Amino acid sequence: MKVVCYGEVLIDFLNVKENLFEANPGGAPANVAAAISKFGGTSYLISQVGNDMFGKMIIDSLSACGVDISNVKITDEYFTTLAFVKLDSRGERSFSFSRKYGADVYLRVEDIDMNIVKSADIFHFGSLSMTYEQNKRTTLELLKIARQSGSVISYDPNYRSSLWESQKKALDTMIEPVESGFVDILKMSEEEVLLYEKDVNNFYNRIKDKVKIFLVTFGEKGSMVFFKEKSYFVDTIKVDVVDTTGCGDCFVGMVLYEISKFLPVENLSEDEIIKIVRKANIAGALCATKKGAIPAIPEYTQVLERL
Repeated sequence: MKVVCYGEVLIDFLNVKENLFEANPGGAPANVAAAISKFGGTSYLISQVGNDMFGKMIIDSLSACGVDISNVKITDEYFTTLAFVKLDSRGERSFSFSRKYGADVYLRVEDIDMNIVKSADIFHFGSLSMTYEQNKRTTLELLKIARQSGSVISYDPNYRSSLWESQKKALDTMIEPVESGFVDILKMSEEEVLLYEKDVNNFYNRIKDKVKIFLVTFGEKGSMVFFKEKSYFVDTIKVDVVDTTGCGDCFVGMVLYEISKFLPVENLSEDEIIKIVRKANIAGALCATKKGAIPAIPEYTQVLERL
C-alpha cells in the first residue's frame, strides 16, 4: 500500500548545548514518511526544499530511509525552511521558525505530479501546509483530488502557535479540513484538543460524524483511540526521555503503516485497532530516547521486542 505524505520539510536545529545547535532533517510529514518507510512500508513525500546545503541534507536523509523523494521539488527561488528547537529538562520542546520565505510554503499545484496523489492508498497531511493562503489553496486542491480518488485521508494538525497570525486563525483553519469532510483518520495531542473543548469526549462528539478514527496522544501516559463510536485508552512503556521532537510523527507513522495492511479501515476489529495503537505508543516512546526526529526513529523489530 502506498502512503503519500504532503507538507513541510525542514531542518531542525536542536539546542544540544548552550549556544550550540545540531542540524537534523525534519518536518512532520517528512518524519511520518521516513517512519513508514523505515518500518517497512512504501512512502512518498510531496514538498519543496531550497537548492542549498540543507535541502541536500534533507534529500539525502529521506533517501537513506527509503522514502520516494521524486516529488520533492528543489527550487532556486527560496531557502530551505529552518526550525530552532530548544529542550527543557524533561525533553519537551519550544520552537522558533525561519519560514516566511521557506521553500515548502511556496510549492505550487502545477509543480506536483497529480498521479502520485491519485494513486495514494493513504494521503497524509498537516496544518502547517495551510498557514499562508498560497499553500492553503494547494493543500485544499490536493485534498479534493485525494478524496475523489478514494484515498484514506490522514490528518495531524501539529499546532505551532508561532507560525500563525493568531490563535483564532489557527483554530479556524486547523478544523476546516475535518468539518469539510476531508479527513478519515485524525490524530491530535491532548493539548490541541483542549484548545477546542474542555474535554476530549466533547470534542469527539463534535467530529464523530466526520472522521472514522480519532487518536489523541497523552505523552508518557499513552493515548486514546475513538473508533466506531467506542473509545479505548491504550497505555505505553516507560523510557528515559532525551528529546520528544519526533515522537508524535513516529506514532502517526506506525499507525498508518499498520492500518495500510487492513484497508478499508472499516475492516479493522477492536483488538486490531488497540494493538496498532499500542505499537504506535511504543514507537513514539522509543523515538524519545534519542535526539532528533528522523535519526531517532526505531527499527520495527525494536518495537515488536517491547510489544
